Amino acid sequence: MKRKSLRKLLDELLQDPKFISGIYNYCDRWCERCAFSNRCLVYAEEKADDSGDPAERDMDNQKFWDKLHLRFQETLEMIKADAKERGIDLNDPKLEDSVAREQREERRRAAKNVPLARGAKAYMGATEKWFDQAKPLLEEKVGELKTQVNLEIGDPAAEAEKLSDFTDVIRWYQHFIYVKLSRAISSRAREDMETDEELKAFSKDSDGSAKIALIAIDRSIAAWSGLREALGADGESILDLQAQLAAIRREAEKLFPQARQFVRPGFDTPEPS
Repeated sequence: MKRKSLRKLLDELLQDPKFISGIYNYCDRWCERCAFSNRCLVYAEEKADDSGDPAERDMDNQKFWDKLHLRFQETLEMIKADAKERGIDLNDPKLEDSVAREQREERRRAAKNVPLARGAKAYMGATEKWFDQAKPLLEEKVGELKTQVNLEIGDPAAEAEKLSDFTDVIRWYQHFIYVKLSRAISSRAREDMETDEELKAFSKDSDGSAKIALIAIDRSIAAWSGLREALGADGESILDLQAQLAAIRREAEKLFPQARQFVRPGFDTPEPS
């Protein structure tokens, strides 16, 4: 079956009023656990564009990269078409120079807050190291649960489910925190350069990005606590990781003091009556 163009697919989906505008901008991309996935345009687009061929979802398969390349090309064409309608020449040397200057200034302004992102990146590596070193401990715990099954004692199924959930949460947000804090820092630098008063009055992307990073930190700290209790050992190394996250959280809340109050479409807004 011939795949629809991205423009046509989006035009069709946009006719459906159920979608919450912008909900995908400040989510954690964990669609399987999201109560709003059926109201998210991005999720719907991804599902509609899924041909059912597993090869297109396998990064080691050429079909995955062919599909990605096609979508990039279609997106670029959409951007060019929209720019043309607005009378903007994307190849104008003056525009290119202006963009380059803004990018340099943005990087300069963002540089002073890089330590926050660096701390999140350090946590990312420390978490990977912990899981590498904790393999024997985790395997021992799995062995204990199997023994409980054989002896028909306790509730090993529930314990296994909780253990899996804790590790899933930690792993999901392990890289996410760094990515979102980096975006928040870049957005903050760009917002500081804004001179248009009307645009400055809008909700800040930096606060929205920082908020979802803070939520990810909160959930990760809670998951580490659950994992520490479930394993009943190696508590000190887990406490170190929680301390890292707590320090990152303090710095993020200091840099983005309004982030917790940011209202995310759908997640923080009441359902229409």
